[in-house]
Amino acid sequence: MFKLRLISAIVLIPLVVLGILKMDTGYMAFASGVVFGCAAWEWIQMTVKVSSIARLVLLAAFVAIAYSLFSAGFSISWMYWLSLCWWAIAFIGVLYFPKGKQIWKALFLQPLVGLIMFIPAWVAFNQLHKQGPTGPVWVLLGCLLVWGADIGAYCAGKLFGKTKLIPQVSPGKTIAGFYGAILTGLAMSALFYWIFKPALPLVYLLWLGLATVLAAVLGDLVESMLKRVYDYKDSGALIPGHGGMYDRLDSMLAAFPIYVLGLQVLQNVSILSM
Repeated sequence: MFKLRLISAIVLIPLVVLGILKMDTGYMAFASGVVFGCAAWEWIQMTVKVSSIARLVLLAAFVAIAYSLFSAGFSISWMYWLSLCWWAIAFIGVLYFPKGKQIWKALFLQPLVGLIMFIPAWVAFNQLHKQGPTGPVWVLLGCLLVWGADIGAYCAGKLFGKTKLIPQVSPGKTIAGFYGAILTGLAMSALFYWIFKPALPLVYLLWLGLATVLAAVLGDLVESMLKRVYDYKDSGALIPGHGGMYDRLDSMLAAFPIYVLGLQVLQNVSILSM
């Protein structure tokens, strides 16, 4: 399993990085739309118990709403605040799980939940990407924070993990892994500051990195909770060694709206400079 995960990461990460830095935003919106669409389809298959035709209609509605919001041109900060509220509620659910399991089972059935989970993350990713010449670099930092948190958590958990983090939700995650994710995220933020010298104080960048990593961990835990609710091991088998696309995007769904909202709060993203 580890060998498959490593090979997939070695192949996919350079391609994603190259795409983020070199692709026009229009092409990036399409490519990322395919990726997020695959993840949304896996979520729909896991949670929405209707016919395949109805599921396709729901996925088409997700895509249409996402592209409409992305193309509208008006301020959509409210969407990121709405996303923040949803993930705060989800955090409470994770803490008290399995209490309220039936409530979450009913809640995940609602298409509105899918809209709140998937659309803000995709819009945040692409809205930031089109923010001038430095937008793609900031998108890359967001991705590096999520990837770094995942790698840091995995390594620290394997090396030092003894005490479980929230075993009723995810038995494999440890407190050591949690701290490993945070330290890796802070290291990524500091490295980014050292290389690119952004017009954002280092302390702000560290706080932003911390918030993003915490959101990424929460996104991962929420998917684990969903799997417990619906008795799934993986959301799919699209990526060898990694499971489905939703398994790979679960952290990003929570992290990117919070990351972009943090940038908007700290400094108007339209004037971010290097």
